[in-house]
Parts: sequence; structure tokens; C-alpha cells
Amino acid sequence: MALSPGVATFHDLLRTALLNDPALATRTHVPKGSVVYNAGDLDDRMYVVEVGQLKTMTTATDGKQCLLSIHLPSDMFGELSLLGQPRQDTAIAMRHSVLRQFNAARLAAVLRQDDRMSGHFTQFLMSRLLDQQVTITQLITMDSEHRLAATLLRTARKLGRRTPAGTYIDVRLTQEDLASMVGTTRSRVGLFLKNFREHGLLRLLPRSLLLVHEDAVAAYLEDAIVTGPVPAAVPGPVGVVATRCATLPVPDPRRTEVARAVRP
Repeated sequence: MALSPGVATFHDLLRTALLNDPALATRTHVPKGSVVYNAGDLDDRMYVVEVGQLKTMTTATDGKQCLLSIHLPSDMFGELSLLGQPRQDTAIAMRHSVLRQFNAARLAAVLRQDDRMSGHFTQFLMSRLLDQQVTITQLITMDSEHRLAATLLRTARKLGRRTPAGTYIDVRLTQEDLASMVGTTRSRVGLFLKNFREHGLLRLLPRSLLLVHEDAVAAYLEDAIVTGPVPAAVPGPVGVVATRCATLPVPDPRRTEVARAVRP
């Protein structure tokens, strides 16, 4: 996974600041399944992942959970602690993880004194804001089938490892995880994945791992932009729900160049 230039520079500056002031951060080990912080906590730290894998989640009043993000080594999270407000999400270790905990007050003092570091931190925050805007736009404008495709493409580009066979997402994502990311049910996710696989958009691997064909998924989403979305589900025979995914077109090779052009 490659960090964007601005985020990578901030990460390097943060490492330099830590060398100059070791008290800026402490190292902590988080066992698999353990909570780093809970929604509602007044946690005054920002975190950098050194080893492992974590996820952030939020829970609605009806108990429904939403998976917000997944963080791998070199990722930063929990930056909203600098606002001094209660946490809005919960961070959980998906694997045994090692984190650097940065004290928010000390970090804020460093940012006030270092204009270059402050500028790159702003770029980091803007990249997070852009991610959230994209997610919100997809929730409003896409049906659940296309939201799943867009989520898989975004996850592959952020977390994936490119191979000649496709982009390998080395993160265990269950159908429940994908459903909570997209805002739909596990059964619908299972149906969409089956049809994506049959039409060459991805391969389902053991242990809930995925191999995504980025060009094919991007072309499929581009087709939705060109032709416009159709209802996510319509009544089928004998009470069965039929989805657009059942008639998902084979990606047009001519759109591959378009897919490459729009790739970030």
C-alpha cells in the first residue's frame, strides 16, 4: 500500500519529530480483538500503526454496526482527538498490533511550531475528508450493488497488493464486514459477490480473501455512469428478489482505457 505524497511526507516528519522528542509518543501492543478506544471516550491520542491491522466502527441506536475504515502499517488514525471531543467511533485490532500513541497536546504544540509539518498534516486531513465525501456520495447516488463494487475497488486500491493475476486484498473481509461497509444485508452481498465472480470482476479466495480485477470493476462502474443506475431490486417470480446484478454485463474492453484514465 502506497501513501499519497503529502501523507507520506507528514509520516516522515512525524518520525523525525519523534526522534527529536521521544516523549511525543509511546509504543503499545494491542491483542487481536482488543479495543483501542470506544465511541464516547475522551481519548487524547492519535495513533500510527507499526504492525498489524485495525478497524474503526460505529454503531447506530438500533444496534446496527458500520465498518468505517481499515488501517494497516504506516496508517494514522484517531486524529480527531486533537479537537478534544468524545470519540465518534470504536477502534478494534483485527490482528495483534503494535501502535505508536501520540499525545494530542504535545503533537498540537509541534504542529504550531513547524509550518511545514502543519501543512502536510492539513493535506492528511484533506485526504481523509475526500474519502468521507466519496463514501457519502456513493451512499446517496448508488444502489447497494454498485456501492459494493465501488467499495471493493476503493479497498483494492488502498489496501491491495497488485499481482499479474489481479489485486490481492490481504485483509479478511467477511460478508458481514462488506455488508456493514455498504449498508445492506449479508445475503445481498453474497448474491452480488457470486455474480461479480461469474462475470470476471473478482475471485473469491479461501478465508474470506479477495482477488479483484480493478480494470473490470472500474469499467463496470463506468458503465453505470454512462447508462445510469437501475433499481437495486425488483420483484421476481415466486416472491424471489431479482437484482440488476443478475444481468450484469460483461465489461466492454474498450472501456479499459477509460478506467485507467480515471484511476487515481
